[in-house]
Amino acid sequence: MRSFISTSTIRSVPDLIASTTLLWLCLIGASVAATSEEISIDAEDGPRHALVLRAGNGPQPTVLVLHGATGTAAYTARSSGFAEAAARRGFNAVFPDGVSRQWNDGRAGGHGGPDDVAFLRALVARLVADRIAQPSRIYVAGISNGGMMSFTMACKAAELFAGVGTVIANMPAGIEPCAFKPMPLVMVNGTADPMVPFAGGAVGFKGGRGSVLSVEKTVAAFVRTDGCDAKPSSQTIARRDASKKTSVTRIDWSGCKPGTSVTLFRVEGGGHAVAGRGALSGLLGPSTDDIVAADVIIDTFATP
Repeated sequence: MRSFISTSTIRSVPDLIASTTLLWLCLIGASVAATSEEISIDAEDGPRHALVLRAGNGPQPTVLVLHGATGTAAYTARSSGFAEAAARRGFNAVFPDGVSRQWNDGRAGGHGGPDDVAFLRALVARLVADRIAQPSRIYVAGISNGGMMSFTMACKAAELFAGVGTVIANMPAGIEPCAFKPMPLVMVNGTADPMVPFAGGAVGFKGGRGSVLSVEKTVAAFVRTDGCDAKPSSQTIARRDASKKTSVTRIDWSGCKPGTSVTLFRVEGGGHAVAGRGALSGLLGPSTDDIVAADVIIDTFATP
């Protein structure tokens, strides 16, 4: 059996930094812009890349942020809010690229593709070896297809991660058996998502993109693993704009094992849009400005 990694390198990319400095200054500040790097790994399916935004020198808490289908690492770094949220909390943010702008999350009826579990394992190993990431404080977060891939990593490579956060994503159906470990989970989901149904089922406007479990079943898997109380508490987040059609309910499961938690931000009437970053609101359903998805996820990761 061939090894997944033939060679791997990490290198600074001065020309990339120079061409993007003004943009990063506007988005996430000069200190982050000055330490942008690219990781390149030669894999069986070809070179794989990830953009690294450092919070400081030496190993730091680190979050891997996985883009949605049709997205890219660079676009997600610019638009998702995770770069800014990570920088504020002293986290490195790492944005890998999926092959053909998607992830093979293993969902039943999905598109298939390369072994992305192996690629992300190799990426984590590289981050640790090059003293970028603290081994005990590596987190994974993702949007849509990237969120599904995040659940797959929590299922197949849980030992690598200290927490998982997902936006408009449910657990892929068919990835079991899973070797979950107790860890914090934060989910942000719209109840009227036309692409990733809140109640589970076929993915996409017309289906045909595989299937996912419901939000309820996804949460239940982590509630059991984390040893939380079965009955959660809930509160309505204060609305910033009463004219918006959406509202947000925060649902927390208490009594979890030390260092773990399970939280769902349920966007009532929300569609397939990133909370706080609803640029496509209307096309894929309404968004909300009552929370910023990246902030609530990174804030949870940063809480001891």
